[in-house]
Amino acid sequence: MSKKNKSAMIISIILSSIIIAGGLIFLGIQIGKGRGGIVAADIEKGIEDYVAKQQEDANQPRTVSGDFSDDDAFLGDEDAPVTLVEFSDFQCPYCRSFYNGAYAEIKENFVDTGKVKFVYRDYPLSFHEGAFPAALAAECARDQGGDDVFFSMHDMIFDGQNALGSGTVKISEEDFLVYAQNLGLDMNEFGECYDGEKFKDEIYRDQAEGQSIGINGTPGFVLEGEVISGAQPYSVFEEALNTALSNK
Repeated sequence: MSKKNKSAMIISIILSSIIIAGGLIFLGIQIGKGRGGIVAADIEKGIEDYVAKQQEDANQPRTVSGDFSDDDAFLGDEDAPVTLVEFSDFQCPYCRSFYNGAYAEIKENFVDTGKVKFVYRDYPLSFHEGAFPAALAAECARDQGGDDVFFSMHDMIFDGQNALGSGTVKISEEDFLVYAQNLGLDMNEFGECYDGEKFKDEIYRDQAEGQSIGINGTPGFVLEGEVISGAQPYSVFEEALNTALSNK
């Protein structure tokens, strides 16, 4: 992977490091006040070592073994040579950034051309109160109409949030009912599925499997055993997908 793309992949980690570093500096100042500032150099050295370690770790590709497609909704050729699995949260602003950014180009250039199978798996974070209901709505849509209808609901959920602004926005059952109606679903059947939380176990099984392979935030991806974290720019996915295809 090029230096440019590696930089893109570690930017979120570096930002986190800066925040932590700031906290350590403040702590060092407070301690230094009581000890004549003796610890200042140690704190600074510790910060430098920490940031360097985060950069080093980010540059190391993380790999996992196994098939993580499960039986979840997918786009593209079922027998495509390469599979890209996304673990996602419908209310996560970073997942929406991926949807608004790299997703369309991945779909156009790799999925629609038969090169890549794209699988969506649920990972509703507990602090996004609309994430689980949205996942439930999408699964209930799929239950009636298959994967195409699932992804139509998927698009409606993200597009609906785009209309409300950036960041985390409120999504609710009322929204999902409108989307289901627009998709021409049987509303009684949809209501029974949604209210009865028919796919609750399926949704949380997806999340548990993501956690088991070290995906601790969203979006997270598995590409032929390689874990890709975050809403990376298209160039990162393009290079990774082309590399995976060249190895087939």
